[in-house]
Amino acid sequence: MKRVSYPFRKTMCACAAGFVLLMLACSNKDSDENNSGDKGYVSGVITDTQGKPIAGAEVVIDNTMIYNSNLLTNSDAAGKYKVKLNGAFTWSASATFRKNYNGRNYKFHLQPDNDGGFTSDGAVRNFSWKLTGQRPESSTSFYGSWIQLQSEIGSDILAEDVDFILTPDGPLVDGSTGQAITKRGGAPQTYSYFKLMDIPLGRYKVKARHQGVYLTLKNLINNESGTEITLNFEPEIVLTGLVCDNCAVLEYKS
Repeated sequence: MKRVSYPFRKTMCACAAGFVLLMLACSNKDSDENNSGDKGYVSGVITDTQGKPIAGAEVVIDNTMIYNSNLLTNSDAAGKYKVKLNGAFTWSASATFRKNYNGRNYKFHLQPDNDGGFTSDGAVRNFSWKLTGQRPESSTSFYGSWIQLQSEIGSDILAEDVDFILTPDGPLVDGSTGQAITKRGGAPQTYSYFKLMDIPLGRYKVKARHQGVYLTLKNLINNESGTEITLNFEPEIVLTGLVCDNCAVLEYKS
């Protein structure tokens, strides 16, 4: 009897085998990302902007299935933490730390290397301190500080037409040397309208220029005013219509 060859069958078998290998590789990759630490634990290392360990950072392991059932811990002197996970739950991790700077105590949210959830099988979640950049939980949340702007009553000068010039007055909060920043307020109907967003926290000398003319600025927290003022961000501001952290409020006028 003449043997008949079925090349398509070989091709299908090869494709099926390749698919299985691909799925196994993806499964192993996910497993490596989530479970490369000790079984049943979430652990990690917390570092500053220079890659050095942060001691005393607060880590929150949030039970995403049961309200207000969080696990809390703090990083040790080496920046490490480790938390035992219990039950058939899913979890997410976040971390913050506090730092004194120019007589104020600020709270900073830390950036995760993986913002995905995980099970009680365990996971590794490392965190690092970023002075600027978008936070993963929201398109309107940033690691940097921000300034709420307002114009003098009756003024027709819009913040998006003003150059706000911020020059560092000493080291930034992490000890690094900052750079001069020029920003404008956001466009109408955007979150950054009448705001200067994502500024590395530090002390700044601030000027505002409109069509070549320097405007008068007023810090609405300490009432300092002039064509150049010294600005410190506040750890918390609570005003009518405004509650914010690591922020400032400036009024400008011609």
